Amino acid sequence: MTRSDARTHAGRARTGSTSVPTPRRAPAAAVAAPATVLHPAVVDRLTASLAAGRSALVVGEAGTGKTQAVAQAVERLRATHDDLQVVHISGTGTHDALPLGALEPLLDDPAAAFGDLAATLRSLATSLEHRRGDGRLLLRVEDAHRLDDASARALDWLVRQDSVQVVATLRLSWAARPPWAALWKDDVVERLDIGPLTREATERWLATELGGPVTADTAHRLWRAAGGSAMRLREAVHDAVASDALEQRNGTWVWRGGQQPRSRMLDLAELDLHGVSPQGREALEVCAVVCPVALDVLLDLVPAAAVDELVLAGAVTTTTAETVTGGTVRVVDLTTPAYADVARAWIPATRQRELLQRALDAPVARGIAASSLIRSVSLAIDLGMDVPSARVHEALGAAFAIHQYDSVVMLATGALASAPQGPEAAHLHALRGDARVMLTQLADAERDLSRAAELLAEGPFDVATVTLLLHVADMATLVAHRRLGDVDRALARLEEVVRPLREADPVLPVLRWHDEVEVTRLTRLGYAGRLETLDAALAALEGGAHPARRVSLAPPTAMSLGESGRLHEAFALCARFSEIAAAHEDQHRWGRGEVLVAMFFTLLWSGEVEAVRASLAPTADDAPMAVEWSTVHTALGLLAIAEGSWTEARTHLATARARFDESDLTGLARYSLTAEAVAAAACGDTAAARDLLDQASRTAPGSALAMEGDVAVRRLDALAWLRSPDVVSEARALARWARERGAARVELEALHRWVDATRRTGGQPDPALVARVRDLGAVCDGERSAALVAHVEAVAAQDADLARIAERELNRRGLWLPPQGAPVALTSREQEIASLAAGGMTSRAIAQRLVLSTRTVDSHLSRVFAKLGVHSREELGNVLR
Repeated sequence: MTRSDARTHAGRARTGSTSVPTPRRAPAAAVAAPATVLHPAVVDRLTASLAAGRSALVVGEAGTGKTQAVAQAVERLRATHDDLQVVHISGTGTHDALPLGALEPLLDDPAAAFGDLAATLRSLATSLEHRRGDGRLLLRVEDAHRLDDASARALDWLVRQDSVQVVATLRLSWAARPPWAALWKDDVVERLDIGPLTREATERWLATELGGPVTADTAHRLWRAAGGSAMRLREAVHDAVASDALEQRNGTWVWRGGQQPRSRMLDLAELDLHGVSPQGREALEVCAVVCPVALDVLLDLVPAAAVDELVLAGAVTTTTAETVTGGTVRVVDLTTPAYADVARAWIPATRQRELLQRALDAPVARGIAASSLIRSVSLAIDLGMDVPSARVHEALGAAFAIHQYDSVVMLATGALASAPQGPEAAHLHALRGDARVMLTQLADAERDLSRAAELLAEGPFDVATVTLLLHVADMATLVAHRRLGDVDRALARLEEVVRPLREADPVLPVLRWHDEVEVTRLTRLGYAGRLETLDAALAALEGGAHPARRVSLAPPTAMSLGESGRLHEAFALCARFSEIAAAHEDQHRWGRGEVLVAMFFTLLWSGEVEAVRASLAPTADDAPMAVEWSTVHTALGLLAIAEGSWTEARTHLATARARFDESDLTGLARYSLTAEAVAAAACGDTAAARDLLDQASRTAPGSALAMEGDVAVRRLDALAWLRSPDVVSEARALARWARERGAARVELEALHRWVDATRRTGGQPDPALVARVRDLGAVCDGERSAALVAHVEAVAAQDADLARIAERELNRRGLWLPPQGAPVALTSREQEIASLAAGGMTSRAIAQRLVLSTRTVDSHLSRVFAKLGVHSREELGNVLR
């Protein structure tokens, strides 16, 4: 496996037309703008255009941050132009007002100017020239789309005559209307578009505004609630903080939920609707109930002119979506749920039922906004309407797709109130159980899955009911394993659920259910670290079970291959099943996320750090897949450790700990705590490192015993940074344990730490030990294994130059050994930069990795050189080693 192969397959594992995993690195501000700038590139371009004397239109949907971008650009311009005067006018509330009313503040003598357009334009030009004087004048126009027609035409004339420089904000729906379209098409003004906020920008803003890191699930929830709107994000955060839905744990902001008060977004929505005509308001009432809805259905209920008015006002949008029959349909939806909440309060329940029934009878369209579909189906259920099963399941699928598991629980609970007992009720219980697993409500999930199993056990057994029962058995076994931490008891639960199948033994030629049960059994044993089942698991992956079921077996099998040193096979398995998981995502929702996690560890153990970084990079569609949120932060922390970015690693792993304090769904809490201890020790925080190791030792391994070997390796690294005398004895014990179970890669890592610890105490490694390392290098794949062997051989040969070269290769492969000399009082940032510099990185590369300026890096290095008494990076490397 070459590095290019690894990067290519890591990218492919994340691409596709459906949800894609985007666990993210620590959000960092661009160097050109502070972290509070939501759209730094737009602000930079706008500032440059205004400084060059050009006028500009900043275009975007409501709430995307247009006003903020203009304000920041104007402030930058003020800082460099002392003679700048800014005149502010607003179109808000003037669209139906007196012609030219918006420009009245610019006139020296309004009474004399009105009545004659030519005279008004001359008066405006004279007034602006007078205001400019000997300096610069900038006319800032807010909500230009709300200017009355006469004011808009007058402004167009002034800009074309170069009488004034203008910067204006404009709704996207008006950018193609006169006079604005002609201004940017004729290049009279520069048009700058602002799109919806990405999750990355949302995370950056949240961390800055809240004054600390935010868990990935919290950032994702708030990003979804805001719908890409900067204004809605600000209000969502305000509401969450005010209601204590957000709380800080271990310095990290975590979503805890709870009832929230009336949102200020409703007040803003009411204010925004004041300019809508009575006909438009009536149309909005209809949209509040029926949207998302096909345009032809909506036009049966409201006039086309009213829909056009709402589109121009930015209250609704229209998109093309596929129907379930393969055709296409134009779909109308609200731009924000706040409009629906405001308008729905005006409508009697009987009218809401009447309107909803029209929408429910319309064809189901694919690709419409998931949140809107969930909202409309929830409203219909709340009103006691008979919602078609297809529409309910469409909404449930949409909620799963955007990871709104609480919405799944709400929808399934409502649907169960009227669902007949039988397969449909069993399906709803199973879906609610799935959602509760992801919400870490394992006791409730177990009750749902048990009820589903009871209903299905009554038969009859056809392909659909057996398929659902096998899914219930799989999930019930997973829940039992995670709750009890005992794989044997979990497998006993599996047998309980499938007993009716064994007794009936239905003949289903299209479904080999015995193979499906065996896959579930081997999956649990794989996660329990039973390496002796590896050959059986590999055979089952080629067997007759449905591909969607085999997806769940691939990740623990890949992890077992990796522990055995067969990393090339593990990588190929992940690459293969990432495509299978994508093809069957509707049947195994968590498959792609599970495969991605296995691929992450495979690449990390192989030493393919660049490919690991690529696998965690944001994707174009900005949509995550179903991965437990604490796993996201753990992965980012492990990547930071592999890159020697200790401070960043501590931030991510502390954030994971905040989630693990609430629930350890994956069983990775022990692993994450041990990795955090490594980062803390490398930063010089020995007290925190020892406390974290103590917490890890008291944390049960849970359902992730397969990771125990790697946990022990991480513990050795933490002890090495702490300069503990126990490294040799623990490394010896780990190597013996790994050899007994056939975990060649873990044994190689343990023997390497044994040799390195011996070197640090002035001893020489036993030749038999070195020979064993060579033997392991012959059976363990990957560049990291080769680097470990090379370093051991250099140490055994007592060749300092080769040892230094080998250690730099270890750095590139994700392993950073502690300095050999006595500890010096360096700050955590100095230690971080010194380690990277000793590893061969330039100041510029270090600055890019740590998001610092090159000057700051050089300043830190100067202090490090002075403290250590060295004069070059080569001497620094010698001292640290």
